[in-house]
Amino acid sequence: MTIVANIFNNILKSIPILIAKVGTILLLIFTVGMVAGYAIATMSVTPFVFLIPIAAMFIMWYKLDEGVLVLLILTVLVLFFPEIFDLAIGAVL
Repeated sequence: MTIVANIFNNILKSIPILIAKVGTILLLIFTVGMVAGYAIATMSVTPFVFLIPIAAMFIMWYKLDEGVLVLLILTVLVLFFPEIFDLAIGAVL
C-alpha cells in the first residue's frame, strides 16, 4: 500500500511542473502565431497562408508524413509564388 501512496504523492508533486511545461509550449505557439500574423499583415503576403495549416491538418489526420510534406510544399508555394493562388482563385470565382 505504501508503494501506491508514493506513486500518487509523486504524481501530485509533478503536476505543477507539467502544467508549467504545457503553458510554456502554448505561449510559444501563440507567440509564433502572433508574429506570423503581424508579418502577413505588414508584408502584404496573400491571406491563403492561413489555409495552409488547415489543408495539412486534413492530410495529417490520415498520414503524418504526407501532411508534413504538403505543409512544407504549400508554404513554399504561397510564400514564393503567391500569384499562382491568386490566379487559381480568380479562375474559380
